[in-house]
Amino acid sequence: MTWQFDHLAFNTAEGDALQQAFQALLGLEPGRRPPFPFPGRWLYQDGQALVHVIEQPGLAEPLLSHIAFRTEEEVTQVLHRVRASGLPHQVAQVPQDGTWQIFVRLPGGLVLELDAPATQAECSS
Repeated sequence: MTWQFDHLAFNTAEGDALQQAFQALLGLEPGRRPPFPFPGRWLYQDGQALVHVIEQPGLAEPLLSHIAFRTEEEVTQVLHRVRASGLPHQVAQVPQDGTWQIFVRLPGGLVLELDAPATQAECSS
């Protein structure tokens, strides 16, 4: 199974301030974001969304939410590997494009988002 880095996601109360910092330091630009049911923004470089900002009022400081990797493997193969690991996980789909997202909580609390193409009609966690 081959993986590629996809993005970092941060939770923050100050989405605009975090966006401005990434723009000033890395030259990232705001771009298209699927219609998730929570506020946020995506920041791009060369057509790739590298930073996802998830806006959550009340947070004192920005927090790393997750690190995402993507594969072209079938979601069933990814999910089989995740289940075999015994690690807690949740499954979701991106609105509109249907990309499968498997969020895996690693020891110590770090979350990995493992993305697979929308080739399956249904997937259960």
